[in-house]
Amino acid sequence: MRKAIGLNVVVLVIAMVFTGGTAFAGNVGTGNQAPSGPHFNINIIGHPKGGIGGDDSSGHSIMIPLRNVPGTDKLECMEGVVVDDDKGQPTTVEPTGARIYFERSDHFEIIDRDATDSNGARIKVPVGDPDPLTGDMPAQFDVYIRVLGKPNQCMHINAYAYDVADQTTWYQAGTVYVSRKPGKSTFVRVNELFTICIVDATGQCGGYRSAFNTVFDGYFWSIFNDGTRLVQVRLYQK
Repeated sequence: MRKAIGLNVVVLVIAMVFTGGTAFAGNVGTGNQAPSGPHFNINIIGHPKGGIGGDDSSGHSIMIPLRNVPGTDKLECMEGVVVDDDKGQPTTVEPTGARIYFERSDHFEIIDRDATDSNGARIKVPVGDPDPLTGDMPAQFDVYIRVLGKPNQCMHINAYAYDVADQTTWYQAGTVYVSRKPGKSTFVRVNELFTICIVDATGQCGGYRSAFNTVFDGYFWSIFNDGTRLVQVRLYQK
């Protein structure tokens, strides 16, 4: 189900912003639709040359290609930010696009800022201990995004988890369609991207699992960018 839940949001490039010498920013106003309180800032940045020389340092940003849409194709631009939280059918076709991997940890930290190469970028995020019955490891944070920069640019963020058993199946958690529109840019909550629908033998959703469940070998965002230069991501630890 697609939900238009924000206006004037643009997404693309992740950069760590440190405030006051720490990885967390202090209280902020709610005029931009983001909660007030401590949070971890990330900027996703569209890199015009499409690569930064295999830089795997931590840095303060995550770089993605400014445009990586195949051929002369154009991305579908929605009005603002639209979250499609219908979980896709599992696929054996490996997703393409610039990747940002989210790794289980007890804190926030970017450990590889280059999403322009084949290895993708990597960020550590706090995740709970596995449930002994379900294997679920809940994400211990809320996620908000917005787009900055010039209007009329688009980005698609597709979230996937990789099956740990057969190593040939990807489960889609959903998609965020991002487009910068004129006017004030506001944040949108995108927690839906961190839950996966497990499809049963009938092709129906047989239940939901955390993207960090032990049945998955990895969770990542696959990003297609069509000119978006700056997307801000805020992570609020629960």
